[in-house]
Amino acid sequence: MNIYLAPMEGITNYIYRNAYEKYYGNIDKYFTPFIANKNLKTKELFEVLPENNKVNCLIPQILGNKSETVLSIINQLKELGYKEVNLNFGCPSKTVTTKRRGAGILADLNNLTKFMDEIFEKSELDISIKTRLGIESLNEWPDILKIYSKYPIKELIIHARLLEEQYKGLPHIECFKEAQNTLNIPLCYNGNIDDEESLNKLLKICPQTSSIMIGRGALKNPELSFKLRQITSSVSTTINMGQTTNHPGTVKSSDSFQTFKAFHNEILENYIKIMSGDTPTLFKMKELWSFWGTYLNLSPKDLKPIRKAKTIKEYEIAILLI
Repeated sequence: MNIYLAPMEGITNYIYRNAYEKYYGNIDKYFTPFIANKNLKTKELFEVLPENNKVNCLIPQILGNKSETVLSIINQLKELGYKEVNLNFGCPSKTVTTKRRGAGILADLNNLTKFMDEIFEKSELDISIKTRLGIESLNEWPDILKIYSKYPIKELIIHARLLEEQYKGLPHIECFKEAQNTLNIPLCYNGNIDDEESLNKLLKICPQTSSIMIGRGALKNPELSFKLRQITSSVSTTINMGQTTNHPGTVKSSDSFQTFKAFHNEILENYIKIMSGDTPTLFKMKELWSFWGTYLNLSPKDLKPIRKAKTIKEYEIAILLI
């Protein structure tokens, strides 16, 4: 089974991805947080430069609803050597969806069809898509599936929730099963795979599932990819070039904290190198601790010294107390 790491804006950038691959691994495809500017700017360019990425397989994700903009980005990524891009039809953020981008593009299926016609006609790269089930009703899903069935989509990653559900409630696994029964393209399941039990639940309902995407669960428990790999190790894992992927993660309970410390330190050291001062570096690290606190079973009181740190030196002292 393939395991993918979901793109999360501001979090799963190349610094995080490289460290995760080095210390945990077991990921077949990584996806960049979405690219939206017609001309790749410094931040977005750094995300996709091959020399900045030390992972097995990286797919750039694009956010947009104008074919001219998306095709411009695709052409620039082609020049960098990429063979595939992923279109973001899944982001539920209001700042994105009010502009009919991300999951908001699913509100007008006529415009969605027109957009996809232009992209698939003119793109020289393979196109995969990350989608939601619709805006506010599951009754929208069959019509969306009909549209997807018309195109040579490289892979369809389905976050099994509606836009209005954001990340709340249980995903609609039955809608993923409907896609399996309807479409003749590779499918990937996304939504609340955060432990072994949730994966087993998915496989009980959809035993033919060949790919899953993990996101917040992997942030809360960096060992998640390794634990899920143990369940799926009997399944041959391949990526889009038909090659078996090596999975370097060998996390064991006896050394998990030491692995985490090395993982944390590498992220911190690399942020210090690229950030302009202590404040932006600490902002990045504190954001990660909102997830890592769960992994280490830390209370709000335990995390207080980290949240209060105003300099790297104060932060490093706070870390020693954990």
